[in-house]
Amino acid sequence: MSADVDPGRTRLLVAEDHPMVVMALDSAFELVDDIDVIEIARSIEDVIGAAGRYHPHVILLDRRLPDGDGIDAIGQLRRASPQTRVLVFTGDANQAMVDRVMAAGGAGLVLKTGMFDDLLDVIRRVAAGENCFDVDLGYDRPRRRS
Repeated sequence: MSADVDPGRTRLLVAEDHPMVVMALDSAFELVDDIDVIEIARSIEDVIGAAGRYHPHVILLDRRLPDGDGIDAIGQLRRASPQTRVLVFTGDANQAMVDRVMAAGGAGLVLKTGMFDDLLDVIRRVAAGENCFDVDLGYDRPRRRS
């Protein structure tokens, strides 16, 4: 973590490999006052290393990365940074995937098809200790359960 990050702000580590998604998220988060993107990792190996270095509050973890399935990496991420909460970010999901994330120790799942304001809400809630899972998988606007 850089020394200039305000300790009252949410430290977010993003794990995403698609350049257009990275650009969109990076631009959008520049306008957010309470969340600092501390690094963007493009692989499971990179996100595990960054988690151990930065100990972010939340990891926004793409499910499909070049070196594997993000859900399978949740345990390693939790070992690298035990206090970090992992939020899986995916283009599609089903109940079995939600169940896998829960079983792996993930704090939530959010669809990429949702609105940015909804993503911010879920990140803030996960950072505050809530578990947020998209249980109404047919809709763009996530519904949450704790």
